[in-house]
Amino acid sequence: MEKFEDIKVNFCNIKNNFCENVKDKVGVSINNEQLTPYEQSLNQMIMVENKANIEIMNINRLLLEARTILPRI
Repeated sequence: MEKFEDIKVNFCNIKNNFCENVKDKVGVSINNEQLTPYEQSLNQMIMVENKANIEIMNINRLLLEARTILPRI
């Protein structure tokens, strides 16, 4: 599964390409009202994904500790 960071990199490349090629008010409006909020949402998803990964590591650590105490788990 692709990480949100990878998706953001691809999105930013597309957004930058769009911004370089469209220089009218409509293009600026699309960038400001559509693309920038998507980028901000991706940033939030990256933060959530990072927090989830930290929790997964903590759970795995706890399971490893439990297995050393009770090897049959």
